[in-house]
Amino acid sequence: MSSEPLASESRAASSRTGTTAALARFISAAAGSRLPACVERLSGRAFANWIGCALGAVTDESLRKIVGVARGVGGAAQASIVGRSERIDVVNAALVNGFGANALDFDDMHVRTLIHPTGAVVAAALALAEREHASGALLASAIAVGIEIECRLGLALFPGHYNAGWHITSTLGTLGAAGAASTVLRLAPERAAHALGIAATQAGGLRSMLDNPCKSFNIGRAAAAGTLAALLAAADLDSAPDAIETQHGLMDVFGATSGRDDITRGLGTSYLLPEVSFKPYPCGVVIHPTIDACLELAHERPVRARDVSVIRMAVHPRVLELAGRRHPATAIGGRFSVYHAAALALNRQSAGIAAFDQCDIADPELAALRERMQVEADASLRPGQARLRIQFVDGRSVEQNIDHPSGSPERPLTDDQLRAKFLELATRAVDEVHAAALFESCLALGELDDVAGLRRHWAVR
Repeated sequence: MSSEPLASESRAASSRTGTTAALARFISAAAGSRLPACVERLSGRAFANWIGCALGAVTDESLRKIVGVARGVGGAAQASIVGRSERIDVVNAALVNGFGANALDFDDMHVRTLIHPTGAVVAAALALAEREHASGALLASAIAVGIEIECRLGLALFPGHYNAGWHITSTLGTLGAAGAASTVLRLAPERAAHALGIAATQAGGLRSMLDNPCKSFNIGRAAAAGTLAALLAAADLDSAPDAIETQHGLMDVFGATSGRDDITRGLGTSYLLPEVSFKPYPCGVVIHPTIDACLELAHERPVRARDVSVIRMAVHPRVLELAGRRHPATAIGGRFSVYHAAALALNRQSAGIAAFDQCDIADPELAALRERMQVEADASLRPGQARLRIQFVDGRSVEQNIDHPSGSPERPLTDDQLRAKFLELATRAVDEVHAAALFESCLALGELDDVAGLRRHWAVR
């Protein structure tokens, strides 16, 4: 007797009860209900942080190239390019805005998976929400859904998937974006499952791109792919209905070895949004504990290379893996160099957006400070910890330890701090009056009747 009918029946059952089906039901249910108030508020904060980052990158040279191509190939005017007056089709809008929100390395982070949660998710959700004239409550739900999907998948795949060289924000952001887009389109469970499958077969992105503009392109492309997946599913294009868990599906190909049951445990009742960090510094999040330590020691006066004998830093091993280049060759590389970021914090007493933008990576004083640094990986440290000791030529020494970096869930940015960050970024694109009004609208996202009205704050140039 052939085993094919049995296999077919087994797969059909899986498509109704497996991981993909559970996530699809979660998507569909979210479109018809409202988030718990505390989660909706966090979704608004995440949205505000994303919008600020997108506005801050409006003059980025690489973003201009992406916009130029998107204009040339784009279709109907359906959704905004954040920070500009023009509108393009939703797929290309998602591409451009996903790129822009990540371009400054100032976007949010889920530290346990190293995923930038809002990058692709908000870009996809906002594009379709604008086209659909969706409510802020629906957009907030879509954002929460997308983040939940990508981060839950990330917990099952990390660190093996990341260590194999995949850019996890891009690969899993594709599915998060599809989940968010499907929520905005109010897809039924069956169609949402196909959207996840269409997204899964597009998932990609290489870590070798992290020190060049294709880092942000990875995220923009994930947003576009997720948007396209939801649109195709809504048009009745089918995919594997169990694409996440089936043999040769996403988890199988990307190497998940454990934690699969946790992907759907508590789905819809517990959320990972409280774990999301909002960066106070526009650089790799693994560097942030070291920056905090440097700023603490330099708050009274700047540290000069001629006064220093040696700077010793103990960091989590992943810091040297991801940010271990002593003398970066490019400005993007500087955002992924613990040496450069520490030198900025010590000498310029800042590691904010202006410091990274205005300081030449080849500045002799910064280069001299980097030469005096000894950075050691300490496997006993958690990712949020750092130890710093500076020995001065006059015999003095100072120390500073950090156990939880600023911006982390343990030390979250207050609304005032988030507002200050937002205004610094947004006023690169719009005046302070529009920026302040936009920030308040973002925080009150769940109360907006039509998110398409948000564009009035940036389409003023």
